[in-house]
Amino acid sequence: MNNQDEMCASNSTDQCLLDNLNPSDPAAWTNGNSCNQGSISSFYIPVHEIEDITTAFNFSRETGVRLSIKNSGHDYLGRSSLKGSLALWMRNWGGISRDLSFIPEGCGVSGIEGMDTITTGPGVNFDEVYQFAEEEGVTFIGAYAGTVGVSGGWVQGGGHSVLSPVYGLGIDRVVQLKIVTTDGVLRVANACQNQDLFWALRGGGGGTFGVVVEATHRVEKKMSLLVAEIKYVPTKANVREWLEILVNNSLRWGSEGWGGHYLANNLISVTPLLDLKTAQASMDQVSTFALENNGTVVVEELDSWYAFYRKYVTVNEAAVGGPHILASRIVPASLFRTEEGMKKLLRFLYHILDVGLSPYIPVTAPYLYDWDPASTSATPAWRDSLWTLGFAANWKWNSTVAERRTVIDLLHNLTAKSEELTPGGGAYHNEANPWTKDWKQAWWGNNYERLLEIKKKYDPEGLLGCWKCVGFEEESANRDFPCFARLRVGDAI
Repeated sequence: MNNQDEMCASNSTDQCLLDNLNPSDPAAWTNGNSCNQGSISSFYIPVHEIEDITTAFNFSRETGVRLSIKNSGHDYLGRSSLKGSLALWMRNWGGISRDLSFIPEGCGVSGIEGMDTITTGPGVNFDEVYQFAEEEGVTFIGAYAGTVGVSGGWVQGGGHSVLSPVYGLGIDRVVQLKIVTTDGVLRVANACQNQDLFWALRGGGGGTFGVVVEATHRVEKKMSLLVAEIKYVPTKANVREWLEILVNNSLRWGSEGWGGHYLANNLISVTPLLDLKTAQASMDQVSTFALENNGTVVVEELDSWYAFYRKYVTVNEAAVGGPHILASRIVPASLFRTEEGMKKLLRFLYHILDVGLSPYIPVTAPYLYDWDPASTSATPAWRDSLWTLGFAANWKWNSTVAERRTVIDLLHNLTAKSEELTPGGGAYHNEANPWTKDWKQAWWGNNYERLLEIKKKYDPEGLLGCWKCVGFEEESANRDFPCFARLRVGDAI
C-alpha cells in the first residue's frame, strides 16, 4: 500500500506511480512519461520447496547477482524490493497446523511440558492465521494488518502487537524456526539446537541469516477483549490537550494492559485484563474530552481477538499508493514517571505538530511481559517501555529528488530530537528512519557485534544483504543499494 520501497527513491523518473490523491489524473501517463521498474526485482522465483532456495543460492554464488526475499512486502526500508536482484517470492508456500503439546525438536527429555502452538509456512499471512486460530479456539499474538507475513520480517525483526503489552513481542512467542542457510542446509533453530541462530533470528531482522521456511509460535487461550475506540474533532486549540491526556494516562493504562494506537484525532486500544465497568472508568477522562469536542466513544467487550480484528482492523487498512516514509523511537516508561519527563515528551509531540506532521503512537511495547533480556537479539530498549512513537512524512508521487531530500532532512531532525529525548534508547528497525545515522546502536544496541559474528558464520560469502541489515557495509551502499543510499543528505546523485 505504501510504495516508497517500490520506487527508486533517488531517481524521480525510475518508478511507475499514479497520483495517489487523484488516480484519474493523467499527468502520470501523458507528456512522454514512462512506466519504469523502480526498485522492484526484474526476476522472481516462486518458492515452493527447499530446492528452489538452494538453486537461487547457487545462481547467486556463480553469477554475483544479488538476492532478495519477499513475502508480503510490508517493508519500510526496501529490504524486500532490491533493484537488480533475483527475488525469492515466498507467498505461495503455505501451510498452517496446530499442536497442543509441541516440544521443540531436540528438546524431548523427560519433564518438559509441551506447548500449545501454531506452525506456519513462510507464505502465510496474519489474516489466514487469525481465522485458523479462531476456528481452533485460541489466540495468536500478531500484527495489526492481515496482509503482514507471519514468518518473515515481522517476527524476525521483533514483531510488535497491540497484545504485546501483556503477552510479549513475536520474538518472545516463537519457539522454533526452520531456516535454509546459504550453504543449502535446512537447520532447526530453537532453545536446544543452533541456539546462536535462534537468538539471531529473534530480532536480528529478516533477509539476513537465511530463508525461514517454518515458524512455530506459542498461542493463548481464546480470550475476551475490552475495546476502546474514541474519536474527536481536532482543532489547533484542542489537539495539545488531547496529547496531554494521552501522556498523563499512559502509565496507568500500561499497568492495566491497554495496547493499541494513538493518533492526533483518535485512539483505539484493547486489554484482556479488565471488565467492562473498569474499562469504562479507565477511559473516563479521554471519553469526556472526546464528547466535549464533537467526538464519539465506544467502550465494549468482544468475545475474541478475531472479533476485534474483523470489526476494527480490517476496516482500517492503509490507503493505496502513498509514498510514506516512517521513522520511530521506542519511548521508555521512565519518561512517564516524572513530571519533567512527561513535559519533555509533550514538547516533542508539540514540535511534531509544529513542523506539519502528526504523531503516530503504537502502544505495543511488552510493558507487563516478564522476559530474559539476553533471550533475544532485538534492542533492549523494548523492555520497560510503553510507546513506539512514530512520525511519518510523505512526498508527492511526482516529487523531485530535491523535494524528497527535504522530507528526509525533516525526518533526520525529528529522529535526532527523539534520540535526545531517549538517550541510550533504541528504535524498532522495521519501522525506523531508513537513513538513521547510528543505526547499529539504535536498532540492536550492544547486540550488533554478536549478530555480525553469527551472520558471518552462516552466510560467509555475503549472499544475502539488504539496506542497513546486519552485515551492511557503508562503503558499498551506493553500488548495491542506490535507490536508498543516494538519497542520504549530503550525498551526490
